[in-house]
Amino acid sequence: MRTIKGHGDTETYLFEPGDLVRLLKAETGPLASGKPGDWGVVMRVHPCGSLDLKLAGYSRPKDAGMARAMAIPRGHVEPCDRQGLPLRRGFSAVWDTRAPR
Repeated sequence: MRTIKGHGDTETYLFEPGDLVRLLKAETGPLASGKPGDWGVVMRVHPCGSLDLKLAGYSRPKDAGMARAMAIPRGHVEPCDRQGLPLRRGFSAVWDTRAPR
């Protein structure tokens, strides 16, 4: 994962296969299975920036019926750790001054 800082120090994440991410918004579409709080590993990054996620073995059992979430917009996820907790950066990570994003 790479981070780009924009105007006002707004961070934009560029995810890569193998990164751990957590869903912030429910998946949309006719076969929607992902819900906020689900987390897993990035399997593929599409040219448009959307992500394919593997949830089985992470936030869901390894034998789950819907093991993947496909074409999730980059803005609907955030980076997380191996327990599915959001990553915190900078001053707030040390002093716990704000809630995780």
